Amino acid sequence: MKNLVVTALFAALSIVTAQAAQKHVLSFQPLKGRYAIYGGALGDPLPPSKKDQRIAFWIDGKAARQMFEAMGPDLRNSCAAEGDYRLRQRAEVSCTYDSKDGHHCAFGFDLLTGRRIAGSIC
Repeated sequence: MKNLVVTALFAALSIVTAQAAQKHVLSFQPLKGRYAIYGGALGDPLPPSKKDQRIAFWIDGKAARQMFEAMGPDLRNSCAAEGDYRLRQRAEVSCTYDSKDGHHCAFGFDLLTGRRIAGSIC
């Protein structure tokens, strides 16, 4: 009897978990932002070439806010020491918040290798 109750509870939990997982539908949302294609480095950009092409994305608004909130906690800010400027960074993705400018996130890719790279510098 005890095994039957445990089995029934496990089955009910599995069904509830499966239903909860099925409720989320992938829905691509519009986003606000900019991009730049370049060669060289972000701090010293060159025209893109057949051997050196990179892309940097700069995302603003709702998508940037959602990314910023997901990344927490803030890092010690080495780019701006004053005001309410906040920085969060994970690998090559960086997001900032400033009460004057809102949320922004930056990231990039080397277009020839597909590897991710930073999309901003201080």
